[in-house]
Amino acid sequence: METFPDPHIADVAQEYTKKGLKDADIQTLQDVVGNDAARFRRLAQRRLFGEPFAYIFNKADFLGHSLYVDRRVYIPNQETEKMVRAVIETMPDDATVVDVGCGSGAIASAIKLAKPHAKVFAVDIDPRTLDVARLNAQNLGASVECMESYYVDDLYIASPDFCIADLPYGDKHTILDTNVPQEIPHLPPTSFWHPLGTLNAYQELIQSIARKKWSTTLFFETGKVDGECVSAIIPQYLRWEYIRTDPAYSYTKVYFTGVSEQ
Repeated sequence: METFPDPHIADVAQEYTKKGLKDADIQTLQDVVGNDAARFRRLAQRRLFGEPFAYIFNKADFLGHSLYVDRRVYIPNQETEKMVRAVIETMPDDATVVDVGCGSGAIASAIKLAKPHAKVFAVDIDPRTLDVARLNAQNLGASVECMESYYVDDLYIASPDFCIADLPYGDKHTILDTNVPQEIPHLPPTSFWHPLGTLNAYQELIQSIARKKWSTTLFFETGKVDGECVSAIIPQYLRWEYIRTDPAYSYTKVYFTGVSEQ
C-alpha cells in the first residue's frame, strides 16, 4: 500500500491562507493544535465555513467562568455581562431568580456563583439546551434548577424576585458587536432572531409573566434596539426603565406588581 508523508503544519496553514482563512484565525488554530497538521486541517475547514471558534473548541467565557458550548446553545456575548452585573448588584443575597431562555446556563450559573444563597431557576423550551445548562452548572459547582417551559407558563413556583432574559431579538441592523455575521447561520434557530419581529419574544415573555400575576422585576437585553421600539411592546399599566450603558448596548427593566394581563 502506498503511503504519503504527513503534511507539515506550515504547509497546511499556507494552504488555508490561500483559501481565504484570516491570519488571526490561523494563529488561533495553531495556538491550540500545535504541530498536529491533520487536526489543524479539520478545524481550519470548519472555520472556513464560518463555524464559531466557541463551537470548534467547545468553550466560551462568561463573567470569568469557562463554559462548555456546542451547536445546541447560543454563544454568550460579553456585552450581556453588563446586564447580569446589574442584576447581581441589585438583588438581595437570598433572592429567587428565573433565567428565561437560559441557553448554555451562563447567566443562571453566574448569578448563583455570585449569590450562593439565592434560588436560581434556568428555563428553556428546548430540553437539549437544558442538558448543556445542567452540564455547565455541574462543572461550575452552581446549584441551579433547570426546567423546561414556554417562557414562564409551565413553572409552578412562587413569584420570583427577579426574572432575567436574553431572548432572540433585533435584526441584521442591531446585532451586537461581538456577533460575527458569518457565524450567525451556525447558531441555533431559536436563539437569534424571532420570526415575528424584533422584540416579539420579549412581548410574549411579558404576557407570560402577566398571566402568572407575579410581582417581580424583569431584566431583558435590548442591545442596540432603541427605547422607542421597546416602548411599543410594554403595556401602559407597567412601569419600566430603558438603561443604555454605552452607545452599543442597552437593557430594559420592567416592574410587575401582580397585575394580570390586560
